Amino acid sequence: MWTRHADDTITSATGQIVYFGEQRFLNDICFGDCCFVCGAKPHEKPFNNEHVFPEWLLRHLDLFDKSITLINGATVRYDRYTVPCCVECNSFMGDEIETPVSEAVRGGYDALVAFIGKGHPLAMATWMRLLFVKTHLKDRAMRFHLDERKGQEKIGDLYPWGHLHYTHNFARCFYTGCRIPPEAMGWVLTIPVKRTFSAHRFDFADNFIGQTMLLRLDDIAILTVLDDCGGVLQLMQEKLNRINGPLSELQLRELFVEMTWLNMHLKNRPAFGIDVDLKDETFRIVCDVPPTIELVELDYPLRGRLYRSALGEYFPTIKGVGMTHEETLAAVDSGRFTVLFDSDGKFINDVEWVLRET
Repeated sequence: MWTRHADDTITSATGQIVYFGEQRFLNDICFGDCCFVCGAKPHEKPFNNEHVFPEWLLRHLDLFDKSITLINGATVRYDRYTVPCCVECNSFMGDEIETPVSEAVRGGYDALVAFIGKGHPLAMATWMRLLFVKTHLKDRAMRFHLDERKGQEKIGDLYPWGHLHYTHNFARCFYTGCRIPPEAMGWVLTIPVKRTFSAHRFDFADNFIGQTMLLRLDDIAILTVLDDCGGVLQLMQEKLNRINGPLSELQLRELFVEMTWLNMHLKNRPAFGIDVDLKDETFRIVCDVPPTIELVELDYPLRGRLYRSALGEYFPTIKGVGMTHEETLAAVDSGRFTVLFDSDGKFINDVEWVLRET
């Protein structure tokens, strides 16, 4: 029979941690060095750690000797970008999640769409949450200030770590057997992309507060909102229906901004919890979905800040048609700038019109 401990952690008869109580999650996973899947300490089991972006992806996109740029401008090589994980969990995660997802991704856009649509939405939703969890757990070790004289704070010191608790439970479902209802998966959107402005085959962006993530793998983009139960997708459906061709890298980033911004404005959010039967040894995530999707008053300057953050590398070359550089930035900061649709609301298939020499 399963046992519930004083800190709300639940373990099986063999000692497996079925559910991390929030304080144990914070102590052992967020601020400790335990395996992020099973919770084992390094002296208890052999560790080989886990790449934040799995090895098959690094090989597929030739990223081993490339570097990721962090929020503070620091760079870290992908092959050294790892989090604590024991050998046993690393192998099990590979068999259960990484292998089927990697086969779908390597098959191209149509294969990935078929994989998600034909019985594997949970595998893809779990994989995306694993990436999200690993990315932010790694931020515990990364200094926020490049100049050590300015302080020793880590990027992870900025996070309200309790917000990651539910996502971590979801990401471990392949290990715990936790049942995930369809509405708890949120949405995973795949969309074709054409490389127009960048030579890079890979792009990644996420937002801890917005609970959103973007991946671009060659000509495939994958976007997700982790905690909205599909609400943001419904809000964006009209815009998505007007997209009638592959996105450019800029347009993809704008789509990421839009979904992050909308998720930050949901008036009534889904409420997540767990339902555990200690006797029958069953564990499932439950969610209370609001009957209607409503937004609080939209903060357009916030959209501008998100836009600058997500597309900052393309400034100051981005300019609106008939606009000066200063006018373009003013439009961005006001939250009204777009590279997705023209003045008639039609999708822009050729976005080179927004790029001019300054």
